[in-house]
Amino acid sequence: MPRVLRETSITMALALAAFALALYLGRMQNYLLFHSLAEIFSIVVACGVFMVSWNSRESESPEARNMACLGIGFLFTAILDILHLLTYRGMGVLAPERDLATKFWLAARYLQTSSLLVFALALRTRLRPPFRTLFAGFGGATILFILMILRWDAFPTAFVEGVGLTPFKVISEYVISSLLAVALLLILGARMSELLVGRLLAVSLGLTIASELLFTLYIHSDGLANQLGHYLKIAAFFLTYQALIAYQVRKRLATIQELEAAKRSLLEVNAAKDKFFSILAHDLRNPLSGLQTVSELLAGRYDELPEADRRRFAGLLRDGADQSLALMNSLLLWVRSQTGRILWEPGSIDLAQASEEAIAQMRAAAERKQVRLESAVPRGTQAYADGNMVSTVLRNLLSNALKFTPAGGLVRVNSEAENGHLATSVTDTGIGIDPADLDKLFRIDAQLSRRGTEGEPGNGLGLILCREFVEKNGGRIRVCSQPGQGSCFTFTLPRPPEGASGSRSRPAGDP
Repeated sequence: MPRVLRETSITMALALAAFALALYLGRMQNYLLFHSLAEIFSIVVACGVFMVSWNSRESESPEARNMACLGIGFLFTAILDILHLLTYRGMGVLAPERDLATKFWLAARYLQTSSLLVFALALRTRLRPPFRTLFAGFGGATILFILMILRWDAFPTAFVEGVGLTPFKVISEYVISSLLAVALLLILGARMSELLVGRLLAVSLGLTIASELLFTLYIHSDGLANQLGHYLKIAAFFLTYQALIAYQVRKRLATIQELEAAKRSLLEVNAAKDKFFSILAHDLRNPLSGLQTVSELLAGRYDELPEADRRRFAGLLRDGADQSLALMNSLLLWVRSQTGRILWEPGSIDLAQASEEAIAQMRAAAERKQVRLESAVPRGTQAYADGNMVSTVLRNLLSNALKFTPAGGLVRVNSEAENGHLATSVTDTGIGIDPADLDKLFRIDAQLSRRGTEGEPGNGLGLILCREFVEKNGGRIRVCSQPGQGSCFTFTLPRPPEGASGSRSRPAGDP
């Protein structure tokens, strides 16, 4: 149960307990005070049910509309309960000898039962009764009851003081209890989106049935059965209101969570945009500026330059072009990932083969830097993922390890079982990472750019791609590192299910 809803429930339960104590103390002084307080509480709650449910009627949820149907019935029930209160013996309104109070009581219970039955039927059958029809129906029934009781005197006698209940009153209570039992069964069989709401309504109906049965046992209007019946009625009305509040609170919490998720998504999109422009403005501009400077120098002074300088400048052009191409490839791949234009085709892949192929592609760069590459992934190690995405992850992690490992260092790939998954690690003996920067490595909103041991540029885009591709395949990626002691990047992948086919070989950036 959400904290807000739990606190609300506790507060309302304490308020109900305090009101019950006030009723008990009132009963010790005067039964009329007890009865008036009990009826006023029920009337206020019934009006509250109408107001809360009516204000949420425009919700797309069919349950919210059904709650509004229940609220309409409770509104007209409150009107009849007001007349029951005003005509009660001792209130001094109208003629008590005509037994008006008990007649209005029965009329209100019939109307309340009808509203609960309509609600339960609508909930079970997913019908959407028109509000105008419900207002007309319940309003017309209310007017009819008032005319039968006050004007035409056509409503049967229900109670005779000193004698007790009439057969009509007893039979009516049994009929009402039976109809409430039907409504209870319908609610128990309905599929509500909020289980707590259904349970509260079911308990409320159970208490209402018990209350109606108690009202068949008293002889005097201030008898024990009558008092207990009023206590149960109060509890039933309270639970109905609590069910409505629980439904509204949960819906509000769900809306807040959706808004927070949308806010986080917008922040990520904004951070991605900033990252994109940062790369365009800085990381891509620098190598292109270097290419322009070297090419202008060669074009203007080619004949004057010694052969050694020409070769050196040609090498700089090659390195600048390689850096620009690698950056453009990563940038385009990241953009395609952000726009959902990379196909995901998972299958059974051989991690040993994938790691060896990634190492083969990085071999030339490793030899130039005099860094040793090794694969210790056991033969036949199978994972279930998109093979091309996994290859991209391995290449990016190997490239990152080479960048920050000095000459004579070692980069090793290994894989082992971990909690039902396969954990693949790329470990290096490089310069390591400052602990303060570890949580920034995979975040698009964090600005972290470091140069390698030989001045290689970096923009952090490769690690962000690694995280997205690993999570797309149901895994997680983490890093362990200390300055001067190297780094270990580990990502997990699920094992292949029974009968899984192999993943197609397709470049990760292709459509």
